[in-house]
Amino acid sequence: MQVTFKKSAIKALRSMQPKKADDIRAAIAEFASAPARQDNNVTALVGIEGGARIRVGDWRVSVIVSEDAIEVFEIAARGSAYR
Repeated sequence: MQVTFKKSAIKALRSMQPKKADDIRAAIAEFASAPARQDNNVTALVGIEGGARIRVGDWRVSVIVSEDAIEVFEIAARGSAYR
């Protein structure tokens, strides 16, 4: 699957610690390789068609999943991800 990032998600990745950014990139790549797996730490987002949340430690990655692409639209710390 093709993975695209919104500008805000790219900005969040650039502003965090490099090790944590690498962990988040790895989690997104793993999810993109097999989005239907049950052990991905993925939860559906309420109110967003095709929306899902990937949990990576204390960080949350919000994505929209379509048939052939994944769009990462938000990367935020746990406390501010759902506001």
